[in-house]
Amino acid sequence: MTMNYLENELRALVKNDDKIFDFLQESSLDGLWYWDLTNPEEEWMNDTFWERLGYDPKKMPPKSSAWMGIINPYDLEIAKQKIKEHIEHPDRPYDQITRYTHAEGHTVWIRCRGMIMRDEDGAPIRMLGAHTDVSAAKHNEKILERCNTVANIGYWEVNFKKGQASFSNMTNTILGVPHKSAPDPTGPVAYFKEGEDRTKVKKAFSDAINLKAEQKAEALISTDKGDEKWCEILIIPEFQAGKCAKLFGTLRDIDVRVKASMRIEELFKKTEVQNGRLTNFAHSISHNLRSQVGALNSFVELLELDNSSIAEDELFKYLKMASEKLSETVVQLSGIAFGDEFSEEDYKSINLKSVTDSSLKAITHFDELSSIEIKNQIPEDLRVDAVEGYLESILHNLISNAIKYRDPEKEPYVIINAGNKDEQSIWFAVEDNGLGLDLNKYRSELFGLHTTFHKQEDSSGVGLFVTKYQILAMNGDIEVESEPGVGSSFKVILPIRKKTSAIPTQPATIC
Repeated sequence: MTMNYLENELRALVKNDDKIFDFLQESSLDGLWYWDLTNPEEEWMNDTFWERLGYDPKKMPPKSSAWMGIINPYDLEIAKQKIKEHIEHPDRPYDQITRYTHAEGHTVWIRCRGMIMRDEDGAPIRMLGAHTDVSAAKHNEKILERCNTVANIGYWEVNFKKGQASFSNMTNTILGVPHKSAPDPTGPVAYFKEGEDRTKVKKAFSDAINLKAEQKAEALISTDKGDEKWCEILIIPEFQAGKCAKLFGTLRDIDVRVKASMRIEELFKKTEVQNGRLTNFAHSISHNLRSQVGALNSFVELLELDNSSIAEDELFKYLKMASEKLSETVVQLSGIAFGDEFSEEDYKSINLKSVTDSSLKAITHFDELSSIEIKNQIPEDLRVDAVEGYLESILHNLISNAIKYRDPEKEPYVIINAGNKDEQSIWFAVEDNGLGLDLNKYRSELFGLHTTFHKQEDSSGVGLFVTKYQILAMNGDIEVESEPGVGSSFKVILPIRKKTSAIPTQPATIC
């Protein structure tokens, strides 16, 4: 091949003009050295060589011992071995990244390259070398390695020309193999679980080559300890002269993510089953309630037809009112329970004081409760946007509990109050001086199904569970304050509804 005239000209200038040589060695390299192999102690290093390492060139002797004293001992042994290999096999170039100690004490990463010069008989007599400072690249590599460690991402490569594979330390960590062990020459595919998982990864490798495009796969690996974990492998092909020369990519530990996803899916399926059971239960209860309520209404009507004077009896008046109210409530709750979603028509602007008075009448008519001081302190004009059947049920449960769990050693009272929490919500609270609860002990169980905290014969552990469900279904919340021997306060917060707002199709999960 004919040499370009400019190249010829430059070579001549280098031979004849020292300034050209000085310019090249000072501007293009981070150090230049020339070694006498017939007298190994003698070695010339240019000023840039020492300046790059923080030393005064005038104080550094032109001896090989000078640089051998500041190179990493491990790298020095590798350098000696590589130089020996280069002398014996000229086709194996001397090219090594070494660590030198800077005059200030920190490490400088240097790429060191060299070539052997021989005499007429082929004996090595000199070695010419050059340095390139790669500290910045090494620093970035360390940062990347740390990021990959935090993200559980390793690097791998399979070189088909050399017939070998290489793994990063993080890849070895993920695979559970020692960092210095030789990887399987087929690459990471050999570490995936035999059977379906390994077949999936093998297919991804084949597709990367055949389609000439990167591929991804998620599968289980099997470590040497017998553990299994989920990993994501990215496969990138590299082609030379139309043939795949190597495959490389990343290996990512996704075990925590995959298992969490599986757990969520398992819980979702379990919830679906439980919801199905609850729906069937609701249908059954609704059918039975409506049958019994219908029978009760018929019985009340027959009593009144058979004895017209009974209509003036106070107990009969209460029985008739309770029967009618129960029938109305069952119809409302049944319609809500079986509807796929709440429509805007399900919500009404309800006078909170009036609906509370109705609940109190239905609860406190018995003589045995006449000693309980009950105060409805809700403002006369306060209205709340709610599903009527739900609101009545909530008030009934909270007031009933306040009465049921009164302290026999005290003069019991129940106070119901309410107000605007802010521009977006309204609250009402039922407060008592009853037995109270130890919230430090029971807070997490307070709204659980079939959970009771006091020895009462008629305690079922259903009321508060249903109450919270109904509050959450209306996008509300409930707050509790309670202390054993002092009493309790249950505060319900419901949003002020906008007529154009969407209604959620499902209530939130009860914690």
